[in-house]
Amino acid sequence: MLYATGDDTAQDKVKSVTQGTFQWHPATRVITSGDQIAQLCGLVRDHCSISVSALGVSVLDGQGHLHCATSGSTGTSKVIRRTQHSWTRSFAVNGRVLGLSPADCIAVFGTLAHSLVLYGTLEAAHHGTRILDLHGLRPDRQGGALAREQATVLYITPTQLGLLCTGMTPPLASVRHILVGGGQLSDRIRTAAARLFPNARLIHFYGAAETSFIAWSNGSAPRGSVGTAYPDVRLSIRDEAGHETGGIGEIWVKSPYLFDGYANTHSADTRWNGDYLSIAELGRLDGDGNLFVMGRRNRMVTISDINVFPEEIETYLAGVAGTDDVVVIPLPDPKRGSRLVAVIAGADPSMGENAVLQLCRRDLGPLRAPRRVLFAPQLAMLPAGKPDYRAIRKWVESNT
Repeated sequence: MLYATGDDTAQDKVKSVTQGTFQWHPATRVITSGDQIAQLCGLVRDHCSISVSALGVSVLDGQGHLHCATSGSTGTSKVIRRTQHSWTRSFAVNGRVLGLSPADCIAVFGTLAHSLVLYGTLEAAHHGTRILDLHGLRPDRQGGALAREQATVLYITPTQLGLLCTGMTPPLASVRHILVGGGQLSDRIRTAAARLFPNARLIHFYGAAETSFIAWSNGSAPRGSVGTAYPDVRLSIRDEAGHETGGIGEIWVKSPYLFDGYANTHSADTRWNGDYLSIAELGRLDGDGNLFVMGRRNRMVTISDINVFPEEIETYLAGVAGTDDVVVIPLPDPKRGSRLVAVIAGADPSMGENAVLQLCRRDLGPLRAPRRVLFAPQLAMLPAGKPDYRAIRKWVESNT
């Protein structure tokens, strides 16, 4: 049951958690399903020494640090630490671009432990908008809540948006902006979102918990691109020797939005070079500054001495199968180094494995084509709204 907190004491409790870190607009109101944002309302502690690790929010020693988690899609989730300024500067950018005011209602779809939800919640509070917490609700109920509360801005992952579009039927004219981050956005979801949110500008952004915003696009970028650099972000594509390249290389980012470090571990994939940060993702820039992301270095595999990006094959298969629930898993192969197995959920039940394999061999070539295609009722998902690659790999190994 959704409710507006209305109670000034409850509002004060929410604000006390981040007092000294973020300036909460006096107009802020929270609308919640009774889940984590409601818990945040009730967790009143000395704001100089709060540690709410279960919710992903920490204010450490009065220094204004926040903790939030990475998605953990390819490994163990890591807790990152960032300063207030690394987010408040982008609050100002988004407030200007999106025209945020207390008349708006920002909807979030996951838990506060994850950076996209925490960011959207705090940005809403900063600008005095209402906060609509839809975590844990079925897509049809999420759609109903968006309509009742006349939501205007959505912070959402591609998977969550796809489910929402499946669960909603009547168009919702109140939504002005849909900010989508956390993965590839298919043409199918774009089309469905345009139909259900006819007045919304869809902004697909690329970033990570460690970097915050890196690039974004409102639909004008070339096909396959995530757009141009977010304001005040500088991009550098470098080869293995560390030299800038016009081809595919490692994406290095310099910006005022970068994190301070990990709170619970370290990562060999996350490296600094002066003011630039890399999280080991590969891509290229075109002549107009549009960024094309190929995938994570730790997902790239070599098949008969050819580098293959599973993300590229997943995008292709999503178009073939008419579903965005596609994951490609590499398995060891004694002759070629790796062999690929595709897992597809939500596809047309009449589609057969042989037909998909033939299309892959024709369009992708024999090396990039999966050796098997498995159909599943659904994909294992993480709380952050991304595929759980480790769980899916175990399922593949038990079914091949």
